Amino acid sequence: MFSSLGLFNNVPCPDSSCHRPNCVFSHQNQAGPSRSSSSKRPAISPVETNEVGRATKRKSDSTLIPSEIKKAKQVFSTIHSPQTVVETPHEPISPIKSATSTQSLKLSGGVISHGKPLITKHPSSVPILPTDTDQAPKLPLFRRTPQPYADRQKGLQTLFAQFNKLYAETLPQSPKLAQESALAQEEEVSSTSTNLAAYKRSIHHAAVSISRRPIPTTIPHPSIGTIKVSREAYEQAEKASTSRLTRERIIKYCLSHEEMIKWNYPNSTDMSLTSDENLEPSAEGTEKICDRCKMSFVVDGKNLKERFGECKYHHGRTAPQRVEGRRKWIYSCCGRERGEAGCEEGLHVFSEKEDDGKLAKRVPFKTVKQVLESMPRKGEVETQGWVDVVGMDCEMISTTAGISLARVTIIDENGLTLLDELVRQTVTVLDLNSRFSGIKPGELDEAVMDLPAVRSACCAFIGPETIIVGHGLENDLRALRLLHDKIIDTAIVFPHDKGHPFRRALRDIVKEKLGVFIQDRTADLGHSSAVDAKATLDLLKWQVRDDHSS
Repeated sequence: MFSSLGLFNNVPCPDSSCHRPNCVFSHQNQAGPSRSSSSKRPAISPVETNEVGRATKRKSDSTLIPSEIKKAKQVFSTIHSPQTVVETPHEPISPIKSATSTQSLKLSGGVISHGKPLITKHPSSVPILPTDTDQAPKLPLFRRTPQPYADRQKGLQTLFAQFNKLYAETLPQSPKLAQESALAQEEEVSSTSTNLAAYKRSIHHAAVSISRRPIPTTIPHPSIGTIKVSREAYEQAEKASTSRLTRERIIKYCLSHEEMIKWNYPNSTDMSLTSDENLEPSAEGTEKICDRCKMSFVVDGKNLKERFGECKYHHGRTAPQRVEGRRKWIYSCCGRERGEAGCEEGLHVFSEKEDDGKLAKRVPFKTVKQVLESMPRKGEVETQGWVDVVGMDCEMISTTAGISLARVTIIDENGLTLLDELVRQTVTVLDLNSRFSGIKPGELDEAVMDLPAVRSACCAFIGPETIIVGHGLENDLRALRLLHDKIIDTAIVFPHDKGHPFRRALRDIVKEKLGVFIQDRTADLGHSSAVDAKATLDLLKWQVRDDHSS
């Protein structure tokens, strides 16, 4: 226990039969358990408290009266109550300060009254930004660091002075920019410095680096921000500069006429494909070979629901696998061996993509120049100009006319979508091929433009000298019925190890070169033509950067 302060050593004990071993009251002049009520005793000097909290002791020779005994008992009970602190009577009682910031204790009539706890606010956890933007901000106090607060505040002032000088032309646009950058930079330096010496060196190096930056004139600018942010911004700017798809950089990747014939592109010089005579828009009533199950059937656009299930096929491809010691060709869709019954059901479909003459009988091909000449406002379109480089991707479906265009997407070098349009079908749709096209039932009902109208819309951005970038563009050009000779095919820019006629899948090239996953195989959501078109442009930019670095 704590030692007694002896405040009541001169006060007689109010308990006539006190047996406490360490009583705080005086037991002198007590003859025995029985005492005369008329015996003289030293008077209890009541304690008074003045207005400023100074306790004074009043001397008195008056005899002890019952009321004073009662007060003494109250003092006794107060002394033994929890959390009571008493000053010596010979010194003034001063306010007692603690972690909870309690108020001063006062003595009133011999009884100690407890003050109510005061609520103390925690140190600020956010930096203080002065209203005067020419002053450095104040650091928050909530985090412990290996560096003293005073040194950190001094380092902050050094950084603020450099940022304030650097942002001289941009501060009118953002007055607190220098304060915010200084706080972020100081926090970055403090968190990476293990001691005060390392902190001071880092502050000095940071201040020198900031002073050497080019002065920004606009917001945003690569010179704005911390050293890390500014460095990343300049790296991105350098990357964008070296990745710019100028005609001089990419013209060497355009396919020559001989290469287009080699890779089975439609012949852009064959004007017979543009003839609109003897057209047969649909193949209904003719016999075809199913492109899925390889069975012969007659094309018919009627009773589709009743006929559903006439074709049993595998949508996956076969690949050799070693099974029970034998080499077998296994379908990727269901794991069955080649030659087994199909795992899916549908309608018979056909394709004429290998015969440009038959495709021209469905819908004639057109060159870009012919499309522009057929447009009613040719002059207005020409004066607007065309994009130098575009990325294009098309999605196809199966109809009674074979493989038909369902959607076309064109984007520019910066990834901005110039055109994304669904195609209204003029023949019966047999299968939407949603697993690959991404077209869901009912979406084509909202289409407005037919194939010739969509082709004209494409030529609002594609001119005779525009370079079209894509992956396997021969199929897209056939579906669009467009003849063009400025083509870059990423399947040829990044060739297969085995050479012609093998081609690598777009998703594999993108994964290898860009580290990005597209055309997710785990979900049958179909391809996104916008994603595929952008991916081909990004691959070409990667190739241009690689050429620049080598």
